[in-house]
Amino acid sequence: MITKRKITTVQDKIKRALAQIEQEEKVKISFGTRSYNDSEYSTKMVVKTIAKDVKTVKAVDGVQTQMSMNYGFSENIIGKTFRTMNGTHTIKEFKTRNRKYPIITTCSNGGSYKFAPSQIKSYSIR
Repeated sequence: MITKRKITTVQDKIKRALAQIEQEEKVKISFGTRSYNDSEYSTKMVVKTIAKDVKTVKAVDGVQTQMSMNYGFSENIIGKTFRTMNGTHTIKEFKTRNRKYPIITTCSNGGSYKFAPSQIKSYSIR
C-alpha cells in the first residue's frame, strides 16, 4: 500500500542512489509535486545544471535577474532568504504560469510555498 511515509522513504533511497550521478554529471536532481493512490505514485523529477560553465552561469543569472526585475525587484532574488512565522524561506524559482503567486520558496520547516511579489517585498530579504 502506498502512503506518504512510504513515498518519503522511497524518495530518500532514490536521492541517495542519485547522489553519485549528481556529482559525476554536475547536476542537481530534485522531486516536484506528487500524486498517489493505494497502488502507485508519480512525481516530477527535475534535473538542473550546476556546472561552473561561465556562459551557462551568466545566461541563467541573466534570465533570473530579468524575471526578478519583471516582478519589480532591483536584483536577482533567486537564492535570497526571508523569515515568516513558518520559518526561514529561500526563494527557489519563478512559476510564470501562476500569475497571482509566481514566486516559489522552500521553507526551513520542509514545505514549499507560493508568494505574490507584493508579499515578498513586505519581508526583509537577505
